Amino acid sequence: MIHSSFSILVNTTDSFSDCWLPFFQLFKEYWPNYDGKIYLNTETKEFEYKGLNIIYVKNGLTNQPWSECLQYAINQIEEKHFIYLQEDYFLHSKVNHESVLEFYSLFRSNNYDCLHLTDQCTNGPFDKNSGNANLWEIKEGADYRVSTQAAFWKTKSILSIIRPWESGWDFERFGTARSVALSIDITCVNQDVYKQNVNELMPYVFTGIIKGKWKPEVVPLFKNHEIDIDFNTRGFVGSQERYWFSKTKTMISMGYKYAKNVILEFLFAKGLSKWN
Repeated sequence: MIHSSFSILVNTTDSFSDCWLPFFQLFKEYWPNYDGKIYLNTETKEFEYKGLNIIYVKNGLTNQPWSECLQYAINQIEEKHFIYLQEDYFLHSKVNHESVLEFYSLFRSNNYDCLHLTDQCTNGPFDKNSGNANLWEIKEGADYRVSTQAAFWKTKSILSIIRPWESGWDFERFGTARSVALSIDITCVNQDVYKQNVNELMPYVFTGIIKGKWKPEVVPLFKNHEIDIDFNTRGFVGSQERYWFSKTKTMISMGYKYAKNVILEFLFAKGLSKWN
């Protein structure tokens, strides 16, 4: 029986409701031991799946910023700790239930703010001498110290770094900087031990939808589980869309986002923004 002190948040949006049935069908099959609460961050829609305790949030924030919707959902969570997931993180093998519980015990006993459960969160640098061979501390200079991959979070800690105007990308980028300024204690599993496709705690497709289109690797997974999806509705992401971006366009976009965030952060700190 899973420890009732933590829940799961599945962050989503109504426009991705075609992911919910495959997500929860695979979740039920590959994590049958989990019997806690699952918060589904919907806007207006409801969803249920037999045998799972799904609490649909219905935040009502249609067409509002990603982080505002996330903030609303986290404020509905009654537990002090939760695992963050997204609706297109489709499990494809058994979750190592006992190890997840062991890591949760470490997370609590060490009073960490965040513990990433995969090797897909950041490339470091790391402090590998945390006192436990299974854990690495993520140093302050690491990119994606704050990541939207699967992780244990303290509810109050993640709320402290969320800014409601930000996109998911902004949350990772600028949330990483805020995590350093706020001395947020962030760790991850030992990436030499817990590796993608080798020894995963939670084996899932690392983002099944990219830019609104299906990642091809979900096709055999769904087929093997008799999950019927009309892939033509979204189509499939192409290799160029997946891996190649204009450097100039990216730099301009980053510069704009940085300047905008500096201004909004200043107004927020002064109590002058609409989110205060």
